[in-house]
Amino acid sequence: MSVMKTVQTVILALIVTLLFLFAVFGCNSTPTVPVPPPEFCDVSPPDVDGICTVGCEEGQTARNIALVYNNNWGAGVMQETEENGSFEVEVDCTVADTLIIQIKYDRKVSAEVALTVPSE
Repeated sequence: MSVMKTVQTVILALIVTLLFLFAVFGCNSTPTVPVPPPEFCDVSPPDVDGICTVGCEEGQTARNIALVYNNNWGAGVMQETEENGSFEVEVDCTVADTLIIQIKYDRKVSAEVALTVPSE
């Protein structure tokens, strides 16, 4: 009987240890780093065809996706950023439209940057 109790105690200790290890390693508490918003962005006035060019200088993490959304029209474009993080996209627009710009990395999206389309 004492051998049986010893085996049961060892098995119980192993189960408790495994549950503890699953709890510790199963709950990854590594903080997520937010995606930084795009910086140093500019938008051109619309050309004769109603197209604006939106560009942001380098500084983003390379190979993200740039999202440019015309809040007035409900349409936008997505484009991969360059190696240095810069990008330039064309989007339909009119003067005074609000363009929302974000950077997407994996499943995370940066805070919004809003630009107003200027006149000539």
